[in-house]
Amino acid sequence: MKRIEDQADHAALVKGAHDDRAAQDFAFTLRNYVTSELMPSNRVVYDRRAAPAFERRQGRAPESPADIRAAMDADSYYRFYLSARRTSQELIWGSVIPAVDQSGDPPAPTPAGGTLALDRSTLPPRYAQAIDIHCMPGGYGHDMSAIGAVYDRGVYLYMSGLMGPLNDAVGQLAAAYLQRTHPTFEPARILDLGCGVGHATLPYVDRFATAEVHGLDAGAGLLRYAHSRAESLGKPVHFRQGNAERTSYADASFDLVASHIFLHETSTRALPAVLHECWRLLRPGGIMLHVDQPRFDDADPYATFLQENETFYNNEPFWRKYRRIDLGVVAEAAGFAAVDITLDVLTAAVVQQSQNNERVVAAAAARKRGFSVLLAVKR
Repeated sequence: MKRIEDQADHAALVKGAHDDRAAQDFAFTLRNYVTSELMPSNRVVYDRRAAPAFERRQGRAPESPADIRAAMDADSYYRFYLSARRTSQELIWGSVIPAVDQSGDPPAPTPAGGTLALDRSTLPPRYAQAIDIHCMPGGYGHDMSAIGAVYDRGVYLYMSGLMGPLNDAVGQLAAAYLQRTHPTFEPARILDLGCGVGHATLPYVDRFATAEVHGLDAGAGLLRYAHSRAESLGKPVHFRQGNAERTSYADASFDLVASHIFLHETSTRALPAVLHECWRLLRPGGIMLHVDQPRFDDADPYATFLQENETFYNNEPFWRKYRRIDLGVVAEAAGFAAVDITLDVLTAAVVQQSQNNERVVAAAAARKRGFSVLLAVKR
């Protein structure tokens, strides 16, 4: 098992003092116990108790994820599991916030050449403000840079360290996939949409050393922290506040427009607008690359039922709908030709073909169903 001390240090990161780390260690361990011990037992409960009880009541076996949810909602073990999972999630944020509150502003980083451009007229979209996504107090739209410190430390605990010491495995995976599938592609300007604190943005600085890398997000607090973090790690990135549905960048100003675990946190209305904006921003020959959650497999309604808990119990409202959308259809409507659109699944086996980084391969392996990939070339 990963340890909370394995997260890589940098000047902006707040781990806290002894008591803070003890609280974080407890939250970290509890979440791992819930996901590795309590969650698998739900299958036994379903097969032996919930499904038979549903069939007795309804006169038929459960068939859909909704049927399975109705069956499991009536079982005391499942309700206990849900309570433990939600509590462990809230404890993660609760263990990090006191340390961040006491830390004050991050120290001024040694300049690395990046920039930060904030726009007070930019407000986070309604779908990002209406709830605290992932149950993180303040959500993504909070204006204080402390929210970035909470997210950076909290997401490491939430993901049990599986995204690597710098929480950057998704960016590493995406960049590795791009280089494997398009080995001659050398972008001069790169944009990471919904960049957050820059976890997935920074790997592009290393992968494409001559490229100018940009990151866009609607949250001013996240961007302040992202800038401090990137500079402290010696990575020049140009961060800008804006809405991914309608950015202020000029037409055809990027060779690569990417996002990482971002699209499922937009909305049904925002998704087409974001993909159309990608098309507008790309130069001819440019590439759009989105890495996110895979589509639900209707052949396994029980797995879908468990995954849908993110919407029902972890403040992920778009999760269920996003994972049923045909992204190829949306990309074609945004302006990309069908022949230039690739839908793929990124797994450890795919990464292993071109990636010898043990940490990155392990991160992909942890995602048993992989990540979905939407790649499109603008002609």
